[in-house]
Amino acid sequence: MAMQQEFFEAPQHSLKCNPSRARPIDLVHLARSTRGNKETETTVLGLFARQARQCVNQLCETGQGTKNADPVAAVQALRGSASNVGAFCVSHAAESLEKDPRDQLLNEALTDAVVEVENFISGLSR
Repeated sequence: MAMQQEFFEAPQHSLKCNPSRARPIDLVHLARSTRGNKETETTVLGLFARQARQCVNQLCETGQGTKNADPVAAVQALRGSASNVGAFCVSHAAESLEKDPRDQLLNEALTDAVVEVENFISGLSR
């Protein structure tokens, strides 16, 4: 009987094995956050995409010395929003950039993550 018990136990999976987390947006996380309301998901993703693009634009302007804004504050806000919607690749990139805001490679990694998420969101609306 012990053998049957082992056979029917649920497998232990880490978060890294979750196939939804392999996508630019963890749709399972987003659905939980919005209680499965598709209209809310669409609205939230649209707002997030705009915020992410504004943050990237602000970082570019700050890097060129054309804007006197605090890039760290923009990155922190983006990190929080990204975590809320399930854009964990953006969240991790933002967290890294927070630690070293002058690192151009980290800035590029964040930009790449934002572009990937924007493309994913765009693909969802087709």
